[in-house]
Amino acid sequence: MNITTKIALFACMYMMLPLVYFMMRNLSKAKKNLILGVTLPYEARQEESVQAICRSYLKHLTITCLVLTLLSLGAFFTKHYSTIMAYLLTWLLAAIIAPIVSYAIYHRKLKSLKREHGWFSNAAGKLMLDTKVSVQASRRLSAWLFAPPVVISIIPLICDLYGKNGWYMAPLYGTVVLLTACCYLFYLILYRQKAEIVDNDASLSMALTQVRRYNWGKFWIVMSWGTALLNLGMGLFIWSNAGILIITAVYTATVIFFAINAEFSTRKAQENLTSASGQDLYVDSDEYWLIGMFYHNPYDKHVVINARVGINTTLNLAHPVGKAVMALSVLLLLAMPFFGLWMMSEEFTPIQIVVTDSAVEAQHTALAYSVSLDNVQSVELLETLPAAVKIAGTGMDTLLKGKFRLAGIGACELCLDPQTTPFILIYTAGRTYVFGTNDGAQTRAVFALLTEFLE
Repeated sequence: MNITTKIALFACMYMMLPLVYFMMRNLSKAKKNLILGVTLPYEARQEESVQAICRSYLKHLTITCLVLTLLSLGAFFTKHYSTIMAYLLTWLLAAIIAPIVSYAIYHRKLKSLKREHGWFSNAAGKLMLDTKVSVQASRRLSAWLFAPPVVISIIPLICDLYGKNGWYMAPLYGTVVLLTACCYLFYLILYRQKAEIVDNDASLSMALTQVRRYNWGKFWIVMSWGTALLNLGMGLFIWSNAGILIITAVYTATVIFFAINAEFSTRKAQENLTSASGQDLYVDSDEYWLIGMFYHNPYDKHVVINARVGINTTLNLAHPVGKAVMALSVLLLLAMPFFGLWMMSEEFTPIQIVVTDSAVEAQHTALAYSVSLDNVQSVELLETLPAAVKIAGTGMDTLLKGKFRLAGIGACELCLDPQTTPFILIYTAGRTYVFGTNDGAQTRAVFALLTEFLE
């Protein structure tokens, strides 16, 4: 793997750490009567003992992230794509968990301090509702603002379905069209969420609710247009790996930028609006928040609720759906290192091409492809591989397996090592295949057998 690709891969993974760092760091600032996920009255937030815990937390979090940064550099000491991915995915899991562990340690310390001083609200454990806030509807954006992106995103799908290159990209284009359309659905969900109530001040609750809806609404508009342009860009640059990489990077950076901007704009507004809250009656729902972060309330029938700060949402883990989604999320996180090991198996397992009495088979970790000899119309030997663009499958320096588009040939099923020539091009009535082993002599021998069979 060349250094440019390695740096790009590293950057994609590493960007998660500063994002997590600043999100977790921000939790030490008081907003909505919360510090480190612990509800405190106004006077308690000014206590030196509370501020000391916050300072210790920030120091611990910073050291943790610096250690993680040093560990991430280990990715540059391996040269294979799969080993780099295995290393970075394992590191990424640590980069997600370690800052949360730092937070949990100091959340518990602050919660113990709260119990020692009896800093509890008269409304602790009670559900406060303001019906005026609940029924008040902020002005919604028109659905027509979301319509043009959907129309734009459909263009590549139509071109692929009716174009000369077939419909191999249709599933991908269709998925992006669906995601673009869902942006409006997600926008509407904003208005089904509970109002932001932190105390008995109705005007404050209204302001907090409108801040969340405004920033989320702005984000979903950007998301819909950005996703539509991504689909259009993939259609325009279908034959350019570099072009697709660039537009994907621009799209990802744009979405991340607006998401972060919306999140921190909301947090800053929450901080300013609630700076004087907690002097009278205020909401204290700490008992329903595990380590101040995970919601578990058997008395609440909602599955999806607002996160305590910012614009994020979270799940009610007391609900069966919330439990199932959380369990699946944890399994996916824990599976990341094993996905890297699977990639190593993919990269380092040699490809074999076997000709039986009835079929030609490409074998790699398992039977990858089996082509009936009766369906083979013609075969060719390619001394060089045409420019390839992946549609779906695996693309590594030493392995191309799955659906690809080849310049001058069109959509093909590949199973080969692009660094080892030659390659066997097989035409059948319905599909085109290109196979190649890690041994050029073996590939030529298989081609000779196929040529003999067709004569």
